[in-house]
Amino acid sequence: MHQELLGKLLIASPGLEDIRFQNSVILICEHSTEATMGLILNKPLYNFDTSQLLKKIQKTNGSKVIEEVTFFGGPVHLNQGFIIHSNDKKYLTSENISEEVMITTSEDILKDISNNKSPQNTKIFLGCAVWDQGQLNDEILDNSWIITNSNKDLIFHNNLELSLWKKSLTKMGIDPAKLVSYSGSA
Repeated sequence: MHQELLGKLLIASPGLEDIRFQNSVILICEHSTEATMGLILNKPLYNFDTSQLLKKIQKTNGSKVIEEVTFFGGPVHLNQGFIIHSNDKKYLTSENISEEVMITTSEDILKDISNNKSPQNTKIFLGCAVWDQGQLNDEILDNSWIITNSNKDLIFHNNLELSLWKKSLTKMGIDPAKLVSYSGSA
C-alpha cells in the first residue's frame, strides 16, 4: 500500500477556492494508489457537541459527559463518525495514523468517552474528505495544498479554525500574512 502521505497534514493555500476547505488543516488518515481520506482538524460544528452525539446514539449512561466540540471532518459520509485518539488505548477497529495517533470508528470508544475512560486525547468528527485516484496529487500540483509533518500537539490542538491554520504554517517557518492567493508562471 502506498502510504507516503499517511499521517501528514494538508494546509489549505490561500488560493484554494472551495469554501468547504478554505483555511483547513487536514490530517491524512488513509492514503493508497486508489484514494486518499482525511479529516479536517479545524472546522468545529458549533451546534453539535460530544454530549449531544452520545445522547443521539444512546451511548450515555446518564452521567455528566464533558461537552467537547465535534468537528466537521469533510463533505463525504456526513452521517459517519470518525474518532482520532492517542495510542494509550486501542480499540477493535483502531488503526495507526502515526506513532502517537490512531483512528477508529468503534462504538467502544464512545462508551469510554461517556464513562470518562477515553484515551488521553480524542477528537470526534462527522464526515470526512476523500480524493479519488490522482485527484489530490493534481490539487497539490495546482498549489492548493501545503504538505507538512503532523504531531500530536497540532492534531489535538483545540484552539479553533484560523489559529490552527496559522500555527501549522508558522511551525513550518511560513508567515501566513505573506502568503498570496494567486500564482504565476515564468
